[in-house]
Amino acid sequence: MVFATGVTSVEQANIILEKLLLHDGVKQANFDMEDVDNILRVVSSGITEREIEQILLQQRLWCRTLA
Repeated sequence: MVFATGVTSVEQANIILEKLLLHDGVKQANFDMEDVDNILRVVSSGITEREIEQILLQQRLWCRTLA
């Protein structure tokens, strides 16, 4: 899954990654902070797009799925 996000700092990205990697279904997750959309990529077999959105919303951040 690939998302554009409202993440603006490495600190925010690290918090999100920690939370995502605690989820059993997440195999890999990373941010591309050099991209204009601060891309989040998630490889998983058990977490939904909605669950990822909720993790970001808990940190008062947004994301949207990219096709």
